[in-house]
Amino acid sequence: MIKFRMNIHCVVFLCFLSAALCGGNTGLVSAKVNIYTGAEGGTGSLSCHLFRFGKRKFFCRDECKEEDILIKTDKSRAQNGRYSIKYRRGTSTRGILTVTITNMTKSDSGQYRCGLGGTFLPWSYYDFQVRVLDAALAGHSDFIHTDTEGETITYPCSRTVYGRWKFLCKDDCEHDEDILIETDGSRAQSGRYSIEYKVGSVFGLYVTITQVTKSDTGWYWCGYGRALSPDSELGFQILVIDAPTTSSPNQTLQPFSALVPSDSTPTATQSFTSSSGGFTPSAVFPEDIDQLKVPCHL
Repeated sequence: MIKFRMNIHCVVFLCFLSAALCGGNTGLVSAKVNIYTGAEGGTGSLSCHLFRFGKRKFFCRDECKEEDILIKTDKSRAQNGRYSIKYRRGTSTRGILTVTITNMTKSDSGQYRCGLGGTFLPWSYYDFQVRVLDAALAGHSDFIHTDTEGETITYPCSRTVYGRWKFLCKDDCEHDEDILIETDGSRAQSGRYSIEYKVGSVFGLYVTITQVTKSDTGWYWCGYGRALSPDSELGFQILVIDAPTTSSPNQTLQPFSALVPSDSTPTATQSFTSSSGGFTPSAVFPEDIDQLKVPCHL
């Protein structure tokens, strides 16, 4: 059987905060800041899912002091040079604030925050870091979520149709040597790779890679059916960099905040993925994993 794979144009990842927080804990959470890598001249967009408290929206960098504020507005759309934001209502308790940086330069590398409320005492916000490289990664000029060596990452195979056989493969997934796992059981493991079908969970099938290394960088496919002739599948990209030589301070995040694909990105074949830091999807609160990411692809 000939398999046609779709060209993937952007990778944006989401993560869930813990079930305890989603249950209403109003305390603050210490979490590792997510890193997003883009290329000079490219455009990066991230959408923050936030509690809908107040009309004020903001996008800032570094310490978010007055001179660090890129955009602050009560309107649903605003632009300041290469920076823009777009806000829309999500659920009855949340809104989605999409931030965009166009024509990225090396000077855009740094720490950012998107949120609602005041920049000094925000109601809800999300912190992330941006790294801008000279050239596009694997043809991508937009943001790619970046993991560091030694992390354990979990990717839910969302938007796939259940089947008895489950699989995980790397690269093109068109040859036997590309297959990492293929099983008709509910769980299987091969070295650092494992897949598990969780009955009653939000996404059903989950992929986990422990102790990631730079050699894990690349494209992966997971889904149902046989790997070389799948019934349904989902592709996602992993980028792994060296772990920092010195420990960086943890950031304090509000109980609920997240990033998802921007409105301009078609979501018919979206998928979710996970790591030790990240984003939260818009309408679901899984209790079996703490954090998720999402590749969006065309």
